Amino acid sequence: MLIRRAEVAILFYLESKLFNGYSAKGLRKRTSDDKPEEPVYFTALEVVRDNRVLLLTGPSGSGKTTFAKYLCFCLEAHKRQTVRGVLRNESGELHDEFWNDVDILPCYFAIESGEALEDLVDATIPRILDVSGSGAERFDQKQEILFVIDGGNWVTDDGLNALTKLVSLLEGLDHARLLVLSDTTALRSWKPPPGISRYNFLPLLHTQRKEAVTRLAGMAASQAIANGGAASNPAVFALALQSGHPGGEAENVLDSWLSTISPDGIAAIEFARTAFERLVDVKLQDDHGTSASEQHILSSVGAVQQLLAARHLETLSVEEAVHVFHRNSVTAEPVIRSLLVRLSKSGKSHNLARALVEGAGHISQRGALLVSTLRAECELLHEEITAHMLAIINEAALSVGERQQAGRVLSRLGDPRDLTELASVPGGTFVMGSESHPNSQPKSPVTFGGFRMGVYPVVNRDYATFVQDTGREWRSPDGLDSERQNAPATDLTWHDARAYCKWLTNRWRASGKISQTSYVRLPTEPEWERACNGDYNQLSAQGPIYPWGLEWRDNAANYEETGLNNTCAVGLFPSGRSAHGCYDMAGQVWEWCTTLWGEDMSTPSFGYPWADDGREYLDAPESVRRVLRGGCFSSGRLKACGTYRGSLEPAGFWRGNGFRIVVEDI
Repeated sequence: MLIRRAEVAILFYLESKLFNGYSAKGLRKRTSDDKPEEPVYFTALEVVRDNRVLLLTGPSGSGKTTFAKYLCFCLEAHKRQTVRGVLRNESGELHDEFWNDVDILPCYFAIESGEALEDLVDATIPRILDVSGSGAERFDQKQEILFVIDGGNWVTDDGLNALTKLVSLLEGLDHARLLVLSDTTALRSWKPPPGISRYNFLPLLHTQRKEAVTRLAGMAASQAIANGGAASNPAVFALALQSGHPGGEAENVLDSWLSTISPDGIAAIEFARTAFERLVDVKLQDDHGTSASEQHILSSVGAVQQLLAARHLETLSVEEAVHVFHRNSVTAEPVIRSLLVRLSKSGKSHNLARALVEGAGHISQRGALLVSTLRAECELLHEEITAHMLAIINEAALSVGERQQAGRVLSRLGDPRDLTELASVPGGTFVMGSESHPNSQPKSPVTFGGFRMGVYPVVNRDYATFVQDTGREWRSPDGLDSERQNAPATDLTWHDARAYCKWLTNRWRASGKISQTSYVRLPTEPEWERACNGDYNQLSAQGPIYPWGLEWRDNAANYEETGLNNTCAVGLFPSGRSAHGCYDMAGQVWEWCTTLWGEDMSTPSFGYPWADDGREYLDAPESVRRVLRGGCFSSGRLKACGTYRGSLEPAGFWRGNGFRIVVEDI
């Protein structure tokens, strides 16, 4: 089935689900001639098809409600068909899109409060299901029911508890499905309960917008309409299309659209005032009992409301803007961001920017994140913003998405952390292995001397220095990105990692950081496990062992359920730090070890118990795989740990593979 908006095929893609991203969970060999793959995305329809309990999120204006309503219409009207050659990325890769043969009855609910969701879960849905047993008899083997919950204001503590209860209620009911849609910002600090899959809407592709302009407006694709970055948001795209605007900046698009529908400016003023009053919960009815913004359908869209509110707020004082932000920083964030853009055009943003970053605490940290989007203000407030970014990372109290943004900002400003810091790991005897996987058994004691291990994986800025100094080829598409210099260096072969270690040995000896008898190398597998797990292996455990202990800990790793589907700045998960002080050893990137695995991906030739049997032979043939440890951003809990053993041919590389170093003192 193809989801359509405004009579033109506009697919809803999901940024956190990829054809090639999922295949890459099985580590695979790539030749030296291979280039990094462009992501190939699933459509929202396909993800609804493949997940019985699903949460789809996106920013205001991303098309959530449009998708949900049209999906329900198509299911009810039985308008389901296979669509051939559906566009999957900007390169034009095509895959068919199809629905299954199951007959689904949709039930759509627009929920605007946590209490309303509680009532729905406690009364309405149980009546529909009739969980006593008779309800199931209404549905034959080929018919299911899909509950669709749409809206953003239900995201309260009561609403989230109700959603968790609903997921449990539907567990085990083969004839029931659930689709929940919500704003990304509203849910950014909430972790979905077990059993619910979460994906995010992707902005409109440039190719999609060109096709829409041609079909809807009858204009040549060469005309510069709605092809700018802001128009990748479907709501802003609609404004740009109606006003004939290029779509480069959302505020300019809005102003152009208002000039089109309100040439005298009177309605434009009323639209903006009403949107602001909605933001601060002021009574919205005019003298005729209808809000002015309801007089035009586009002005009632959430993303447009935010832009309108910012336009009105520009006429008020800085103190009023700060008050709005402090009152509810999450709700006001997109409005204040738009206001900063407007003020920056006239050179009047500094007073607001400084007021937003003053003080300490989460609100000031969020204010600094907003101000960081303005390059000029970053230069003027460099010290304050840097301090806030470090606090966001070190405290880890804000959402993962906010911490990810803080890491990017810190990279751009110049991350002051010592990302080459070393942790001391004492020598002695420790227990290696676990009972969680056959390849990690049996447990056995291993004895070796002390060493120093990199506190972080090697990051882009340090590996880039090596590349610039040596001219070595590096296939990373974002290794030189200014906002990813503090993220792990990836797309590296085992040979690349060893070459870096050799180069760094000479560099650090020359600078005096290490002695002339010390050298840098990759860790052996026992060294890696010791640095990660400490003495936790000695404890009795049937499951995986993590850097922090035997039980999984939320907010401790960049792994599959975190939902980033990519590496992030190192150190964003301080609660996942190992006993010996190493960050990001669970998830983030698979890390190369010197140790040999064997030629069979599923069964190691060099198994446990550990032995001095040639598994550290560095000149083994290319067909012999080397060990990788720790899992990566797309790994589940069984792999993002300190005991699971992975492997790859030494010439293989991928965006989820990196490394950290060991310093051995002779």
